[in-house]
Amino acid sequence: MVDELQIAIGRAELLDRLRNWGRYSTYNGSYDPRTYSGKFDAEVLEGIKLDVMTAELASSRARETGRKFETVMREVEMEVMRRLGKILAKTVDPAFAGTEEVAIEEDGAVCGVCQEEMSIGEEGRMLGCMHKFHSDCALKWLREKATCPLCRYQMQVKEFELNI
Repeated sequence: MVDELQIAIGRAELLDRLRNWGRYSTYNGSYDPRTYSGKFDAEVLEGIKLDVMTAELASSRARETGRKFETVMREVEMEVMRRLGKILAKTVDPAFAGTEEVAIEEDGAVCGVCQEEMSIGEEGRMLGCMHKFHSDCALKWLREKATCPLCRYQMQVKEFELNI
């Protein structure tokens, strides 16, 4: 079954195609309104498909929980947008590319940047060397240096490439 993350990934890919239209377009510069076929282009169809997937997910959850569809639909849309925001954050801030979002699971873990204790269940970032930090702390550090603050693991250039 489809979930919010899959929908968010689809939306991110669609936004990438729209943002980089020239790279994907087959438009040759000519336009004759008499040749309009009345069909939607691929991006419009993809947007409709993602809207339908969102509604189907909300509908199934509403049936499972006995709640109103409209309420569940808003919750699903909000979760898709939250996840889409996290995906897009990697394209906006390359410092987060090459880091993995993690939930802190160990008691007594300390952030290597601010030296404060991290709470279990708190959102954090894990670098390629497997060291974990508060997300904000990791971002602040990686904007200044491309190394782990604990072991000086050198972030690879490819880890800074923008990808969705």
